[in-house]
This record gives sequence, C-alpha cells and structure tokens, in this order.
Amino acid sequence: MPPRTGRKTSSRALSNVETTAKGRKRKSTEVELSERDQRNKQAKKSNAPNEPVIICIDDDDDNNDGNNDNGEERIPRLTTPDLEFDYDRSQLRDPRPTPGRVKRPRRGKYELTEEFKRRFYIPEPPKPKGRLNSIQKDKLYTEKTLLDPSETFHDLYVCHRKGRNGSPTYDSAGFRLDWKKVDDWMKPRAYNKSSIVKGMSKALERHAREEREIYDIFFVDGKGPDYEPTHVMNYLKDHVSKDLGVPWHQIGPKQLVEWEKRGFPKQRAEDWWREPNKIERDRMSKMLGGASLRKDV
Repeated sequence: MPPRTGRKTSSRALSNVETTAKGRKRKSTEVELSERDQRNKQAKKSNAPNEPVIICIDDDDDNNDGNNDNGEERIPRLTTPDLEFDYDRSQLRDPRPTPGRVKRPRRGKYELTEEFKRRFYIPEPPKPKGRLNSIQKDKLYTEKTLLDPSETFHDLYVCHRKGRNGSPTYDSAGFRLDWKKVDDWMKPRAYNKSSIVKGMSKALERHAREEREIYDIFFVDGKGPDYEPTHVMNYLKDHVSKDLGVPWHQIGPKQLVEWEKRGFPKQRAEDWWREPNKIERDRMSKMLGGASLRKDV
C-alpha cells in the first residue's frame, strides 16, 4: 500500500469528479461546470413567481410610446405639469384673470383619485437600514418631498434648494415664491408659549382693525353681509385685486384707499354677496395656501 501523503481532498475537487460508464472517474471540464451553473440559475428563475415589470422614464423621453423594447408597459414618472388644471370660469362669481398668477394651479396629493395615481410612478428615496434618528428622518422626508410633486410642501423645498439666485419656483396656486420668505420659514423656531400668545393677540387686534377699515371703504355705509367675516374678506380682496390688477395676497387697507381714489363704486352687501359654490371654495383654498410666502410684484 502506497504511503499517505497527508493531503486532504477538498469538497470542490470531489464535486468536479464524475463517474464514466465503465466505473472510472473523470474530472469535469470548466465548460461543463459553467453550463451546469447556468442550468441551475435558469431552473431557479422558472420557479420564481411572475411579477410585473415597471420601468421609469423621464419626461424628456422622446420615444415615450407606452412600451419598451421588450414590449413591457412603461409607467411615466409623475411631474408638475401632470398635476395642472384649469377652473371652470363660468362657475366663478368673477371670471376675470387672477392678477399675479403665472402658472396654472396644481392638484395636491389629497386631491388625486386612485385611478390617476395608478397612471404614474413616484420614486422613493432609499431608506437607511436600522432605526432612524431624528436627523435621518428629517433628511428622508426632505428627499421624499422633493421627489413627489404632489406633496404639500414640494414647491417650498424645491425653491429653497435652488438657492437665493435660483430660477423662479411657483406654488400650487400658480404664484411665484419669495426665496427669502421661504428661507425664513425653513429656519427652526424656539417654542415660547407666552410670546406665541402675545403674537396671536396682536395679530387678532390688527386683523379686526384692518377689517373695519376695509369694510368702511368697500361697502355702502360700511355694513358687510351677514356671513362669516373671514370668508367675506377673502372674496372682497379678490374683487379689489382684479379691479386694481394687484395680486390677492397684497391687498390690504392701503390698496383699498387706492381703490377708492380710482373711483370704483362702493358695493351694497345684499347685492354683492352670494354663497360660494364648490369651485369657488376650492379656488379660494388654493389662494390661501402659503400666501405669506409669495413674492410681491
């Protein structure tokens, strides 16, 4: 018996040995091993469940015909223009153009139907592994908001990221945002209950004073309609805005004085006021959202 060399045969070497028809063993070639691995991979794929393939495309894809080279359906990425719409102006009490509005209004995520959502793809930012701390959560939220144009604060984050000298950014109502105001809004605020209460008290006093001044100028005898004053003020400002050609968010007592000087007639509350319909309420809701962050013109 030949002496043992002490060398162990590896498991890989044994797996590469096959038995011939005569009982002899021969070593598999590299080609055979490669073919065997490929067959094993194909077998695994055939056992996997079939899943639909979703392919994201950019808006500037000139060959966006709804299918890719393999005939698979392509789902376009949701963009800002996809969310734009127009109001039925025949349903508005004052169908004149809105001063200061540059872009068409856009629908937000809570205004979208399920059928509409299925037509588009919204990319998700990669989520870090493990439990996230507050900084990571804030960063993830920022990235998600930037990727989804239907998010409530999407336009604010886009505006802020562009920087002071960036291109114009417009809110969901179609008005241009002021970067300085947005930047100030982004800064963290220390919570102080007493200062907040004092600030709210002063704001309410100022609002009541301005309301009286505006009512005295706009209405005959200074008497407004028997309706919630806040809603009346919103539509009153819209009326004056269109008379003067000044954006809605810039209308205040000073603009009412100018309106009076230019000879516009005072309004009788009972003739001027009417209950807002759904389209008017939806439009006014857009006008109110983020109005304090718009650029003055």
